[in-house]
Amino acid sequence: MTRLLLGAVLAGGRSERFGSDKAAAALHGVALIDHAVEALRPWVDRVAVCGRTGKAGLFLPDRPAADMGPLGGLCAALHHGRAEGFDAVISVGCDTPQLPAGLIERLAVAD
Repeated sequence: MTRLLLGAVLAGGRSERFGSDKAAAALHGVALIDHAVEALRPWVDRVAVCGRTGKAGLFLPDRPAADMGPLGGLCAALHHGRAEGFDAVISVGCDTPQLPAGLIERLAVAD
């Protein structure tokens, strides 16, 4: 059975401890948020960035209110996933540029 999967990059929050916008910080010349999006892309049907706005792609505001951080982003992704008919949501933080080998694949096919 093929499941419809939504990938959610949790990118809200204020990055106070980091000292600047963590999602925009570069690793090997690429923003951390872009690394996270690309890590999910092969395994999901759609990727949403939660907790911020952008010019292209699917951006979801935190729920139930702005600036709620990861929980607000996850809530937004779960609500969007249910409303749009996704079977599951796989989430990663925007500051997770590298995932363990095979992790997303194992989660994507798990029952």
